[in-house]
Amino acid sequence: MRIDAFLADSAEVVNGKIYSLGAGWNTIFVRQFPAAHRRLAVAATVHVPFTATNASHQLELKLLTEDGKEYPIGMRADAEGKAQPVRGMGGEFTLGRPAHLVDGDEQVACFAFTIDGIRFVQPGMFSWVISVDGEELGRLPMRVQQVQQQQQ
Repeated sequence: MRIDAFLADSAEVVNGKIYSLGAGWNTIFVRQFPAAHRRLAVAATVHVPFTATNASHQLELKLLTEDGKEYPIGMRADAEGKAQPVRGMGGEFTLGRPAHLVDGDEQVACFAFTIDGIRFVQPGMFSWVISVDGEELGRLPMRVQQVQQQQQ
């Protein structure tokens, strides 16, 4: 399997195609820290070879710091209503093997993950890591940095 991915301001999958706005960047500029980024999206196409169709696969997206630690991408209430950090997104997918597909062909699965209000406490380098079945297939670097104030 292989993957193609990009960062965008917004993205969604409709009828098997990715529609995105503000795609192709790798830096978030903020005025001060801590900062909350209103919205970002990670969009990806997973190319599944003929031999891996008709099987269940697990896709996972995580954000890592430059020293390899998982970075929270949001918060979610647990069973007791306490806020807990969300450290990954993903799910299961299966691509069939239609009659027109011949040995050697691949199927393409499109995904778009939207992250609203992600918080950053300091500048740094991050990586969005996309894995399928536990194997890392893609890594998107992303820098968060403070905008330099102009002297007047």
